Amino acid sequence: MTQIKGKTILTGVKPTGNGMHVGNYFWAVKPIINISKGNTTFLMLADLHSLTSVHDKETLEQNKKNVLMEYFALLPDDSDIIVFEQSKLARHMDIMWILTSVTPYSLMLRAHSFKDSQAKNSDINMAVFNYPILMAADIINFDADLVPVGKDQKQHIEFARDIAENFNQTYNREFFKLPSDLISEDLWIIPGTDGRKMSKSYDNFIPIFAPEKELKKKIMSIVTDDTPLEEPKNPDTCNVFAFIKLFASEEKQNEIRGKYLAGNYGYGHAKLELLEIILEYFREERAKYFAYQNDYWLIEKKLKEGTKIAQNMIIKKYENIIDLVGLS
Repeated sequence: MTQIKGKTILTGVKPTGNGMHVGNYFWAVKPIINISKGNTTFLMLADLHSLTSVHDKETLEQNKKNVLMEYFALLPDDSDIIVFEQSKLARHMDIMWILTSVTPYSLMLRAHSFKDSQAKNSDINMAVFNYPILMAADIINFDADLVPVGKDQKQHIEFARDIAENFNQTYNREFFKLPSDLISEDLWIIPGTDGRKMSKSYDNFIPIFAPEKELKKKIMSIVTDDTPLEEPKNPDTCNVFAFIKLFASEEKQNEIRGKYLAGNYGYGHAKLELLEIILEYFREERAKYFAYQNDYWLIEKKLKEGTKIAQNMIIKKYENIIDLVGLS
């Protein structure tokens, strides 16, 4: 990814019931950690967005707790990333309502998220319809320069730009900064246990924070061919070795490659080595995660600090916008 400095970067994570897997880590978490250096970076817990589909108090609260433990476990202790809770920002939704008043209905009808939901369910709720406006507020309220997204989310940033521009033109002032998407072109496909792209929908993922017994079971389920134990094997066509290359040092990769080529080294042996490699790779992060289960107050403290920083920015934005539109 191109070196970026001195920018404001914002990304969000929607609290779902799905645990973090290694694909999530390499696609989303590791890149935001890397790009945060030298930039002002916000990580938003997008809990308001969850209300489009989660309508159970206990479920939502547990989802939020899980995703926060995962992210804080993965973030380095010296990270400058500002983590905040969307729903705790006073006046954020007030600004969203003001943005709604300048957003054309026709624009919302073009939203992929709305079209997809409508195709699955004709009786969708209005939160789904207004989802892009809230997402726009999330971005432009912080004057974000860049928003890291996948190619399938590019439209969200285009909508944020359109909504910001509509407001600026309506009130004849460059009030909101127009954000840009940040799409990494060097993201590779992380294979799943069956060789397809890793995905929760395929149930072919390797969880990061699962208990060791469950993690071992997932790794042992990686699909391999039927080459006999004693025969040499090709590491470059092996799903297990594809994972080893993600986590192991070059020296370790070469060592295991030699075992593949020499024979008398089974896929079961490779899977057990992969288990040890992954456990070592995430050793500190897993320790932090399990510690947070007993000391969740540490996360609440960090989250409160980040939310206070974000809140101060929203209040300033709100004071300026109500004066501009005539609500002061």
